[in-house]
Amino acid sequence: MRAQVKTMPLLESAREAVEHLKTVSLFEEIKPYPGALEQIAEIMETRNYSPGDSIITEGEGGGEMYLLIAGEASVYKSTAEGDHYKVAILKGENHAFFGEGGLLDSDPRSATIKADTLCTCMVLERSRFESFGRKNPQWALPILSRIARAVMARLRKTNNDLLLLYNALVSEVRGE
Repeated sequence: MRAQVKTMPLLESAREAVEHLKTVSLFEEIKPYPGALEQIAEIMETRNYSPGDSIITEGEGGGEMYLLIAGEASVYKSTAEGDHYKVAILKGENHAFFGEGGLLDSDPRSATIKADTLCTCMVLERSRFESFGRKNPQWALPILSRIARAVMARLRKTNNDLLLLYNALVSEVRGE
């Protein structure tokens, strides 16, 4: 199922969008600059997802980043056999963002994210972000830096998880 897309009208909804952006760690460094969050809000759109809708699908290319501003969604990974298992739950009240790699490239998505409840997301497309970055490099650089830190934190966690699995496998093979 595809999401209902609506472009955020200016005025009250734009103010609401800016208030949401203020709560997202990705935009922490640019909050103090007048107009920065307003310009980001202008290039984003809102999308609503019904329970069961796929927001992102593992293996598909992506060119968007999502901010979950209301609702709850689950993150699923696939096994080599094609089975899906839940690895995380995202909540709007926690100001979750995901798919940020889509702002950098269009590589296949690494997980599936499905709406558990009615979800509202603010969506930022790569082409719009790139245009924003060319006009406002002083604001784009801190956002990209935050994305890099988030990706590196996930990579470190994955490396630690793989090391734990390796050690468990070695212990099992040795009969320990």
